[in-house]
Amino acid sequence: MRSSIQLATLNYALVIAEEGSFLRAARRTGIDHTALSRRIRDLEYEMGTRIFHRHARGVGPTPAGERFLDRLRSVLLELDNTLTLARTGIKDEQQRLSIGSNGLILAGRALDAIIEFGKCHPNVTVSLIEGSQPEPRALGGIKVDVTVTSSSRSNGGAFELKLWKDTLAVVVASSHSLACRPVIEWSELDQETLLVCRGEAFLLADAVGNGVQLPAIVEHHVSAGILMRFVGNGLGVALIHDGEANRVPEGVVCRKLRIRGKPIQISSFARWHPDNANPALPVFIAFLRDRYWSRQPSDQTTRFAGSATLCPVTRPSNSP
Repeated sequence: MRSSIQLATLNYALVIAEEGSFLRAARRTGIDHTALSRRIRDLEYEMGTRIFHRHARGVGPTPAGERFLDRLRSVLLELDNTLTLARTGIKDEQQRLSIGSNGLILAGRALDAIIEFGKCHPNVTVSLIEGSQPEPRALGGIKVDVTVTSSSRSNGGAFELKLWKDTLAVVVASSHSLACRPVIEWSELDQETLLVCRGEAFLLADAVGNGVQLPAIVEHHVSAGILMRFVGNGLGVALIHDGEANRVPEGVVCRKLRIRGKPIQISSFARWHPDNANPALPVFIAFLRDRYWSRQPSDQTTRFAGSATLCPVTRPSNSP
């Protein structure tokens, strides 16, 4: 019986009992009142007893229905408590979570999200690992639980949650000839040397799209802070998220960047392996989904992300 009764139907039964009317319950739940009535009729059939008696003023629970609804409230409350415990983690148990990233993305909204997660879940110790590979378990040869990356490329074995989009900006030395320009076109960087952190070069190709020429790129295995010092000393230019514009150090300036007048946006993804048993991992994924999940209905990845708690990156060949 349990497999044929949907949780939503049980919730609807409680709403009907509270409202005393199928019509008012339908308005509250947002579904058609005939469909709601049919759900309850099917539930009563499965149980073999009447839950509600119908009368001129609406509906009310039968004696058997009253006992059922009282017990149902207790069961659903216990279920809510169980789900809350699963999502927040066991408070008394210190847990560890390793989060991998590749260069550019860690300087943007991801870092703010990770800091916020640490404040919300002090029982989870977070370790950050930067590397050139965007996939879980393969970041610089060190195992990580989840990666937050701007790469649209995946090894096909991970689960994915699409997050936010950031707009790229360019950082130049304060003495650079382009520093006086509020907006810089990508084509104006043709003669520049673009400095990137390890693993960022392939992200740029994804961000700017096919057919757009990249300037000369020099990859450094250093932190973003050291990269900014190189820029300030005239050794090249660099890219950051525009949200970081007010955080650049002295000696450099951040300017808007465009390709043919349009901003350059880069998407972010969280990826993890479904067989990872770390109890802190689903807590972090739930945190990202609640606050940052990108819900654009036109996006295929987002639709898969919203269909279940875990969402495979690799889609079946007959997927729409």
